[in-house]
Amino acid sequence: MFPFIVGRAASLSGAALQGFAGLLSSLNRVGQFALIVAFLSGGAMVSQIDPMPSGLWMGVAVVLLLIVGAVTGMMGSRIKKMVKNSQAGQSASEDAGKIKSFSWIAAIAVVLAILIMTNPQILS
Repeated sequence: MFPFIVGRAASLSGAALQGFAGLLSSLNRVGQFALIVAFLSGGAMVSQIDPMPSGLWMGVAVVLLLIVGAVTGMMGSRIKKMVKNSQAGQSASEDAGKIKSFSWIAAIAVVLAILIMTNPQILS
């Protein structure tokens, strides 16, 4: 959903962009906290499964979650830069484009993580 929301940022300016960027930043922060909870609770659940999933499955799942965390972190810094550029009167379209690209990467990684985690036999 985030990639579709971000698309609106390129058409805004001034106070509207700052308010919208605040919303994006809040949504991004909530998503990062949810990712931490999912990572910890998923690790606890996997440790209770008998038989244990394959090492490849666990490795791919962890890497996908780390990719999501890294990309959302980069999005957060770009959102801050977009606000700073907007306050300085500069164009925010370049930052909005990068945020949109990062959000698509994160969305694809989330979909892949869900696919891998709900179907562990894929990597058996």
